Amino acid sequence: MERLQEVGTLTRVIEQRLSGALGINATDLAAMEHLATDGPLTAKELADRLRVSTAASTHIVDRLEKAGHIVRRPHATDRRKVLVEPVAESMDRLFGHLHPLLRGVEGLVEALAPGDRDVVKTFLTGVVQIYTDTADSFPQG
Repeated sequence: MERLQEVGTLTRVIEQRLSGALGINATDLAAMEHLATDGPLTAKELADRLRVSTAASTHIVDRLEKAGHIVRRPHATDRRKVLVEPVAESMDRLFGHLHPLLRGVEGLVEALAPGDRDVVKTFLTGVVQIYTDTADSFPQG
């Protein structure tokens, strides 16, 4: 449990420092992470992933656009929808800062025996489910 607490604390430290390096707040950084992972999204899809209202999502998108981190593009097949798309240069900056962390964790995984990887995967999948269930139990606001 102590190690999970440390990971949680250090994750918040990294998020704060990464947010500062990109000139955005933690919520905006979370939006950028979803865009990096999932590709272009509508403001509604982004709201769902961030567990915020669509109005809050619109404010997030406005801030990210003003800061030059995203652009809005028309949806290819639905003229009523607008996609939020990350700017390549911002993604390069984001991953440039995260590269040492990602490579380090990747190296740890590669060093594990296949059976150990399965155990760790099962454990972390369970942790993710518990975190998700807990997050979903809070009222959205």
